[in-house]
Amino acid sequence: MYDYKKYAILFVDDEEKALKYFKKAFENEFRVLTALSVKEAEKIIENEDGKIGIVITDQRMPGETGVDLLGRIRRLKPNIIRMLTTAYSDLDSAIESVNSGAIFKYIVKPWDLRDLRGCLMRGMEFFLIQEERDILLREKFSMLERLIVMDRVRSLAVLVAGLGHHIRNPMTALKTFLDLIPKKLSDELSHARDLKNPEFWDDFWTLAARESEHILKIIDNVGEAVVQPSDYFSGPYGLNELISEGVSWVKDKSSMTGGSIFVDISGDMPPFLADERMLKRFFLNILRGMMTINPLGMNITLKAVEKTRVWGTEGIRIWITEDGPAWTDTQTESLFTPFSITVGNLQDPGLDLLAAFFIIHHHSGDIQVHRISPFGPGFEILLPFNPEAAQHPSMDEDYLKKIMMHSETWDEMRGGL
Repeated sequence: MYDYKKYAILFVDDEEKALKYFKKAFENEFRVLTALSVKEAEKIIENEDGKIGIVITDQRMPGETGVDLLGRIRRLKPNIIRMLTTAYSDLDSAIESVNSGAIFKYIVKPWDLRDLRGCLMRGMEFFLIQEERDILLREKFSMLERLIVMDRVRSLAVLVAGLGHHIRNPMTALKTFLDLIPKKLSDELSHARDLKNPEFWDDFWTLAARESEHILKIIDNVGEAVVQPSDYFSGPYGLNELISEGVSWVKDKSSMTGGSIFVDISGDMPPFLADERMLKRFFLNILRGMMTINPLGMNITLKAVEKTRVWGTEGIRIWITEDGPAWTDTQTESLFTPFSITVGNLQDPGLDLLAAFFIIHHHSGDIQVHRISPFGPGFEILLPFNPEAAQHPSMDEDYLKKIMMHSETWDEMRGGL
């Protein structure tokens, strides 16, 4: 049922014979790593990041003790199962460590191999259950996020339909009337001096014409932001082909405002299955949104060289970043929020980025915002090569029961350690 070699056990002891004895006793059941000191153990944990399930250490070693090591692991890698081996003379420190939460279990020397094997198996099972529970919860939150985004985009589509029907036609008639005002005034009055306050009427007409144009422009922007996904993915398409429209737009914009765009794409990248029109629009919207946030002299980098797993299938990690100052909290909060009061202009990045957010999730991908270096300011995008191969968790009753089952099992195992 459990793969006990999926994650390693790190054993720490300053006696080399003890390390060899431990490895020989348990290497058939577990993947065993060893270290002669706290410093060496910390280096192994850093190099094996995310690949260690249990750290078991002797208490008495030259320099720092085993409790010192496990205390730091608790702060930096709290999911790792921490065990302490100690002689009877050190029981007080072991019990104190258990009570403070620094360790899950202490094993008294000399070991009983059968009991120690049982402790290691229970510890690894606890770690695996904990990892699976966390994965399920992350998937649950991701699916809820996707549902929320889809609901927001559908609501936006309803809004667009209402705006188009109830506002555009009256506004078009009003704009036509305003366009006729200067000529009508000229026909009615032969000289401007016949008006008691000609400046007022001139300002009134200018303001009314500008604001009507403003409202029509907002309606157009909302209409452009609404996406209509297709029911199938075609292709294959190269990434250079999918980003070409957005890259060209940035180059044209940068020729007037300054700045540049640098593209670094791996030469051996597989092609993508995609809704071509939508994915091209995704990259265009992301780049337009970035240029709106910081329009002057921006140098953008689009980098795609790292393959990764996305919802259980092969994909790519794409970074789109700029070299300007960190985005402020206000700028970050306005992302993906249409008509944010923090924007104050027609080039509302929230509309473009909300559409981009929906498009990438329609392609079974993900997008995250990084407002400061070293990963920002900009976006981190995960995109599968084949969206149809993505393995999304179900949000039905069975899925929710599975989450609860793993949570209950996790609690039971925690109490039994």
